[in-house]
Amino acid sequence: MYSDRALVIGAGFAGLLAARVLSESYGDVVVVERDRLAADTRYRSGVPQAHHPHALHARGAEVLSALFPRFGDELVDAGAVRADVGSDHLVRFPTGWAPRDHLGLSVLSATRVTIERTIRRRVLKLPNVSIVDGVAVEGLLHDRGTVTGVHGTRDDRPFTDYADLVVDASGHGSKLVPWLAEQGVHCPAPMIVNGHTTCTSRLYHLTEDLELDWKTARELTQAPRTRRGGTVSEVDGRHWFVSLSGADGDAAPDDEDGFAEYAATLQCQDIAEIVKTASPASAIHRSGTLRSRWNRYHQVQDWPRGLLALGDAVASLNPVHGHGMTLAALHCAELHHLLQGHDLAKEPLLFQRAVARTVQVAWKEVTTADLGWGDRKPPLRTRLRQWYARRLTQAIPGSTRVYRAYVRVTQMADRPVKLLAPAVLWRVLSGSRLRATGR
Repeated sequence: MYSDRALVIGAGFAGLLAARVLSESYGDVVVVERDRLAADTRYRSGVPQAHHPHALHARGAEVLSALFPRFGDELVDAGAVRADVGSDHLVRFPTGWAPRDHLGLSVLSATRVTIERTIRRRVLKLPNVSIVDGVAVEGLLHDRGTVTGVHGTRDDRPFTDYADLVVDASGHGSKLVPWLAEQGVHCPAPMIVNGHTTCTSRLYHLTEDLELDWKTARELTQAPRTRRGGTVSEVDGRHWFVSLSGADGDAAPDDEDGFAEYAATLQCQDIAEIVKTASPASAIHRSGTLRSRWNRYHQVQDWPRGLLALGDAVASLNPVHGHGMTLAALHCAELHHLLQGHDLAKEPLLFQRAVARTVQVAWKEVTTADLGWGDRKPPLRTRLRQWYARRLTQAIPGSTRVYRAYVRVTQMADRPVKLLAPAVLWRVLSGSRLRATGR
């Protein structure tokens, strides 16, 4: 048995951030990863969603900057594009164009590959952190209600490692529920909401002579009528990432002609122009039946000591809404905070309950939108939130104040209650449009 040792399952975004946090509290931190990780590793089987755009919201960027000083500058050096969410983003709602005023919220646009590679480089510089790749974890080691390590295989040979604390950051493919069942620990059924959406994406080479006044252009879907949407962002310095979304059975084709024809049906014609004129830099990738899933580990009273779970292993939200990385960052911020005063190996439910509180805010936002596409009538509280969201989008094209509040909430910089502030509430409920946008 080792002492003062932590083990993290998964070397993705959440696992790397968890390792960085644990490095301050544990003498030895080891990250085990199923995929092989070479210096030039790009797309890997463990992160299929890397073929689609990833949004790191303003709140998530703050967490990363706190954990990794100058992280934003390093990401920019690697090709990320910095943009103001207001003036540099062109956003089309079903009700019209959003205002383009400077909002003072800066975000970075980069591929998942670049973000992970930059974080992994920083984490591996820590003297007490190491990564062991090629490990297929098959279960947990345990002793009298305490998780003591993991077992599995590496290069077709048995693999065993022990630790005082095991953190599951293995993502939406986590096998933690059956692993716990093997120990006699049974979890409640997960909450699942089918988003009824698909995402079809392609990377393009940047066209130098195409003059655009934005860095990200986006068109949003909205139940029950606006089924098609899309996003294009300048990423990694020399590329555009185009993603076309469809809801309620609609989906962009994954062939070249169909992809272009689908883009041409959007109101934001800048997206179609890029698809039509830019040179492809990747194949077309489509993900369908996107859904949200929440494992309610915070409700497991006999949760074993020595075990934590975070990121998509706890809650994987419909990626069309772009909350995944920011939510994982917030989980690690909670981990960092609680480790200052608690031995979480002995008090794991303290952390799982903090994670649940973080998940709840994003869960309500995402599922309120997605339940609008379902066949079943949602609960009254959900219907009221959907009604208010529709009124909100009606007010946004004519009010910078309403749009500013909306952006700060969607960027997780403010809590949703800010959308009920008197000045915002009046404009939403009265339908007032104080000024028209220019586009």
